[in-house]
Amino acid sequence: MADRNLEKLADKIIKLTPDEGEQLALIIQAKLLPEMQRQRQGLLEQQQTMNPQMARMGQRPGGNMPMPTSRDAARQGLLQWKQKSLRK
Repeated sequence: MADRNLEKLADKIIKLTPDEGEQLALIIQAKLLPEMQRQRQGLLEQQQTMNPQMARMGQRPGGNMPMPTSRDAARQGLLQWKQKSLRK
């Protein structure tokens, strides 16, 4: 009986117009999103408890340092260039 219901459902899905198919996709996505977020959070927590070093890999050393500005990056580039030229 469940097979027959699933077959009827498949027939209905196949006969959807493109707009109806798009709406169905949005509805399914909206219903699955909380579960996907819960799974992602669970995997992240599992990863952090299993290997704290791996969990820290995406973080900056020294905690919450501000992102460098383009001026900082340029200054750092000039310092590296100057050090290379002094070595020659």
